[in-house]
Amino acid sequence: MNSPLVPRPSSRFLGIRIDPYFWLVLAFSLFAVLPLSAPDYFFQAHDAPHTVFFLTEFDSALRDGVWYPGWATDQALGYGYPTFVFYSPLPYYVAEVFHLLGAGKVVAVKWTWALATVGAGMAMYAYARHVLGRQRGLLAAIVYVYVPYHLADIYVRAALAEYCAFVWMPLALLAFHRLVEQPGARRMALAGLVYGALLMSHNVTGLVFTPALAAYVVFCLLMERRPQPSADLDLKRSVEPEAPTGPSWTEVGRRGAMALGGAFLGLGIAAALLLPSFLERRYIVQEQWVQASYDYAQHFVYPFQFVSPFWGYGAAGPGPVDGMSFQLGAVPLVLAAAAVLAALWRPARERALIFAFAAATVLLIVLMLPISALLWRILPIASLIQFPWRLLALTAVTLALLSGLAVPSIPGAKLDARVMVMVLVAMLGSLAYTVPQYTPVPASAEGPQLTLEFEKKFPDMVGMTAWSKKQPSSSPLVVQYESGAPLVTAQALAPGASVEMIRAGGASDELWVRSPEGTALQFYTYYFPGWRVTLDGQRLPSSALRAEPPYGLLTVDMPPGEHRVLLRWADTPVRAMGKGLTLACLALSLILLVLRPVSGAAARFVAAVEGLPLPGRQHRRHTTG
Repeated sequence: MNSPLVPRPSSRFLGIRIDPYFWLVLAFSLFAVLPLSAPDYFFQAHDAPHTVFFLTEFDSALRDGVWYPGWATDQALGYGYPTFVFYSPLPYYVAEVFHLLGAGKVVAVKWTWALATVGAGMAMYAYARHVLGRQRGLLAAIVYVYVPYHLADIYVRAALAEYCAFVWMPLALLAFHRLVEQPGARRMALAGLVYGALLMSHNVTGLVFTPALAAYVVFCLLMERRPQPSADLDLKRSVEPEAPTGPSWTEVGRRGAMALGGAFLGLGIAAALLLPSFLERRYIVQEQWVQASYDYAQHFVYPFQFVSPFWGYGAAGPGPVDGMSFQLGAVPLVLAAAAVLAALWRPARERALIFAFAAATVLLIVLMLPISALLWRILPIASLIQFPWRLLALTAVTLALLSGLAVPSIPGAKLDARVMVMVLVAMLGSLAYTVPQYTPVPASAEGPQLTLEFEKKFPDMVGMTAWSKKQPSSSPLVVQYESGAPLVTAQALAPGASVEMIRAGGASDELWVRSPEGTALQFYTYYFPGWRVTLDGQRLPSSALRAEPPYGLLTVDMPPGEHRVLLRWADTPVRAMGKGLTLACLALSLILLVLRPVSGAAARFVAAVEGLPLPGRQHRRHTTG
């Protein structure tokens, strides 16, 4: 009879061989997402309304023919806002798939939460298994899923984009680790895809994680340079004969160059977001998102908060009294301390890994303390990060790996009872944090009315463009939204002129304008670079479009007569360049992933990229006598 603590060496799912420990990670992770099965949602969580009405805006633009949405047409009280010019879109592509399969918007978002939760555990297991082995990888994965900030991100903050970034951080470490171990074109492509996905999931987390990823690559390069002992951190490599010394410095440099190539490939994949996010930020009123309650100086963490068991659903604010928890977690801290204490009795390479991740954890903690205020003032992107406590996401990674290192290497397939106990403690220690503040799902949740309700409740969050002289408190569209009537999205300003709507879409409006003497046509839409106006099939020059005060509404002059007018969201040169880079880098990555060495030029190209001997050439093998 098989013991329940002895997983089979492998299992199959749809014909694919799967590590049985993946099933354990899946089983334990499901307890963290069970609250999502309730019919209610948690709309009182900080960003919970955004998670739903962002999908409404995203879906509306996609259905209007924009494959990469930029404009959220119902935001700013109906004047619209360039949300997805600056906001990472990948989580909403995932939610849109669930929605297109028939799920309502709230349910689609719930499925995205669940997929991100299980994905984070699987990702950490894949990485930790590679460097620690299966059993310690299982422990690291469960600690990662149940680390308090990870649970706060879903049930307290409801920060969907940041939550999805938890999936990609461990995968980025794994992809670049394997690229450094055995460089090649395919592994470089995979590293680029994963890094790009991280940035496209949450660009702020991606940018903050980048220095940590770079430091980790340097660490791996230095470890590769060291002599390889018979018992390596990677259990798969420990059974293979090792070279007495590591690769030469030239080879280390080549591996570093491949890692750099993977990073640039990832930046290229995310160019559709990164280029306009930085170069067109001046077109919005940035101050409303980096001042007042968004000012990073108000959000440092005080030392006692890292160990306080307090759990709340309120907001963070200035000073040490916050409505939400910033704890690192008792279980991860105890396990990390145990790993550090045991480091002296571990193999040299494992000891180096412990000290490296412990040092990273300490550094991240210091950066969240008020004593780091001067450094934050110097950082050029500090205002974009907004909250120093966002670095808790990175400590989740470091503490999870240190937790896995709390136990020594355990060979064999049998699940060790000590690991099982620690896994249960890690899960049960945070299970109370998986309880959200349920609220009924309002009828407005599936439509644009939810956006309006949110902005009326929080008027300071009505976005403005650089052409807005004042923040709007209402708009002519508010009454139309509330009545449920078809939207009329423009007005003719001249006496006797009229507007008749043909349709109002997520990225365009089409209408008839009739005026005996000509009129100024004002759209209930913010002026913003990229809008195009077509008059009777002829595109008007950009100079014909202007922003009218006080709100900066898009206005254009119409000649006398009856005219069919189309307002359409389009790309600026910056956005077009970003999307072109994204498509090109995606295509290159996919080609490198699937391309097989063949005879001729293709084989020479792949071999040259991978640093392999070129076919058709004779290579002399040097031996010592």
